[in-house]
Amino acid sequence: MTPTTPKNTNLFNCIFVSLAIFTPILMVIVAGMLPEGSRGAMVVTGHKFLAAILGLALVLRVVYELGFTHAHKRPAEGRRDSVIA
Repeated sequence: MTPTTPKNTNLFNCIFVSLAIFTPILMVIVAGMLPEGSRGAMVVTGHKFLAAILGLALVLRVVYELGFTHAHKRPAEGRRDSVIA
């Protein structure tokens, strides 16, 4: 019997999802310990920083994947040796 959900062991996906889920939770907990005046600023700044980091991670992931796709296509295109017997 096989499971119906695919097993995804990609480390990038695990880290990305963990950051996206747990970082806002931790920010709200930490902000609850701060004085009243600086709570809102800390949460807003923290969420901006988190959005920037997650966006950069996605862009780097796409560039990484496209780079490997391009690198694998290039040797196949470059070698066009004809064999004459």
